[in-house]
Amino acid sequence: MGSSTDFPVPRGDSSTTASVAELIAALPLPRVEPLEHCLHALHELPPRPAPRETGPASYSQLDGVRSLMDQCLHAVAALHRHQNQCAALLITLVDRLESTTLIEGKLLTLDPWQRTHSLDQVRAEIAITLHIPEGAAGRLMGHASTLVRQLPATMTALRAGDLGWDYAVVIAEETELLRATGLDTETVAGFEQQLLSKAEGSTLRSFREKARRLRERSHPETIPARTRHAYTDRRLGITHSTDGMSWLSLYAPSPAIEAIWDQCTLTATAAQGPHETRTLTQLRADVAAALLLNQTMSENHIYRPAPETNIDDVADPGASAHAGDPWFAPTEPDPCTVGEFPDPHHGAFTLEQGVTPVFDDPDYSSPGFREPDIRNNPQWHPGLDVIRLEPLPTALPTQSQAPPGEEPETDPGAEPNNGHNTQYPPLPQALPVVLIPVFSLLGLTNEPAWMEGAGPISMDIARRMSESAPSIYRLLVDPISNKPLEAGMDCYRITKTMRTMLRIRDEYCQFPGCNAKASTSEIDHIQAFNAGGKTTPANLEHLCKRHHHMKHFKDDKNHDGQYRSINEPERNNLHLRGWTPRRAEDGRVSWTSPSGRYCPPEPELEQAPAYPKWIKTGMDAKLAQKLAEQSEHHWEQELLDTPEDDGSWGPAGMPEPPPGFFPANAEEEEILIQEAIQHALENPSLGQSNPA
Repeated sequence: MGSSTDFPVPRGDSSTTASVAELIAALPLPRVEPLEHCLHALHELPPRPAPRETGPASYSQLDGVRSLMDQCLHAVAALHRHQNQCAALLITLVDRLESTTLIEGKLLTLDPWQRTHSLDQVRAEIAITLHIPEGAAGRLMGHASTLVRQLPATMTALRAGDLGWDYAVVIAEETELLRATGLDTETVAGFEQQLLSKAEGSTLRSFREKARRLRERSHPETIPARTRHAYTDRRLGITHSTDGMSWLSLYAPSPAIEAIWDQCTLTATAAQGPHETRTLTQLRADVAAALLLNQTMSENHIYRPAPETNIDDVADPGASAHAGDPWFAPTEPDPCTVGEFPDPHHGAFTLEQGVTPVFDDPDYSSPGFREPDIRNNPQWHPGLDVIRLEPLPTALPTQSQAPPGEEPETDPGAEPNNGHNTQYPPLPQALPVVLIPVFSLLGLTNEPAWMEGAGPISMDIARRMSESAPSIYRLLVDPISNKPLEAGMDCYRITKTMRTMLRIRDEYCQFPGCNAKASTSEIDHIQAFNAGGKTTPANLEHLCKRHHHMKHFKDDKNHDGQYRSINEPERNNLHLRGWTPRRAEDGRVSWTSPSGRYCPPEPELEQAPAYPKWIKTGMDAKLAQKLAEQSEHHWEQELLDTPEDDGSWGPAGMPEPPPGFFPANAEEEEILIQEAIQHALENPSLGQSNPA
């Protein structure tokens, strides 16, 4: 198929990696002409064939349309076959990339820790190239290694186009479980042939089920191995939805999930009653959220029904102590205690005379006995207890309000009002970073708040979270660009205020495609501090732990962070390839991969500041006066003629400032500050009102 300048040896029908890349880049794909052109060629034909008693029927528009349909189906089948062949070529190249990376590590004498991060770099570059998450890229590398090295028959069918990529993944996963149990190669190869025979003519879902049943029926000893493998995949995930909501998914063993569900259901059931307006579904979600947030049920207004007193409690004082408690709820009457036993009218069975039935009754005195009836005892589930619920307070004011100084009138039939007619779900005590515009907090504008990791949220929720916050960080922002102001730092230490500002700015790990939150990431200098980099927000970025190590891979450090060239002088001239970040002119971070691929910075969502109209009018007037004093141009008239808008005020609506209006650098700014201080000292009456 060709040769390469790197490997000029003739290879027949095969190609080297370099020539394969050239051939793929030059491979032309056919272009399907518009359907109108094909239909125009049938315009002169009759709509349907004319009926004839003898001889062939005439060619018609119906025949032409059916011919086009058949051609489309044949093209789809050919394209599907070509996709399968491309998948075989892709995993062959991915496996070769992994193998060459391992060879590079041996040539560079990398230690095991460095070899791991070397593979992480390749996985990240595959993810960037294919526009997939790094986890999917890692699974692709694993499947490619298994298929190319362990499953030759599957690779043959994939290269021929007879087997799809998804089917090959199922075969790779099922056969890998057999190898994990220590089965020999011949057994795995026979199982592979059986799977290939079942893949023909089966849908993907049907084939996956057939493969699972075949493995479990032929090799039941692999079930524990599969379970152990599944346990290693347990994880907690989050998916953002709309309207300020998100999904929290927990992938864990089935017994744990069932127990969590029962625990939340039992507690939510015990909290239901006339006092509760939330549904069982809402209560179950609130109970789970309160437990995960380490909050009590009372903080979220989850109570059990209030105790009730009746005439029977006087005769039984002990019963009043347990009134309203679901653990001591009265049981339903037992139908077996009414009438004769067994019921002669039931007709289910009869006993011969002199025969006494024997029942295997449970030991009711055993402490481990639980009545399997959720209606009578919410503690029916063994090992699960209802979470402690406080009774609903009864001494609460009703909805009727009395004038000041007078006793409120109470309505015996009114429901107690605890001040929370609309129950909010459990919310954190302002632990996440929430960016709240001050004017919107005061109700002057309708800007939404911005929550770290979730984006815009309702101001009602932001106000409720700010009420319980012990303190609020004040962050100075530029009034035009709405970006935080920077402060120069000449020390390596990062202050707590700066960390908060960086969390608001970055929100996520700054590596391309990474969704790790900034709150769980590490702060890194883009330009090293020992190389002259400043500890300023412009030179700092958030990186998760894996990408932080990946960024410093080219420094040739070991696991302890020590330069290997210190103890190995022969590595002084050795340069490792790695990922390199650079801060662009607009402040965003771009990356360059080890192979030289440029990854531009991801677009960010900027929010222009909004001001009330009365503030904007005053600011426009002040700015117009200032510009008129310091400029020879007529900026004042141009600014005053600007039409009013909806309250937003950004750089697009601002005129260009005159030359010299803003300081050019930090040194000039410092000079202006010193001049202003000196001017204030020389004029003690500066800023005082005129007594006249």
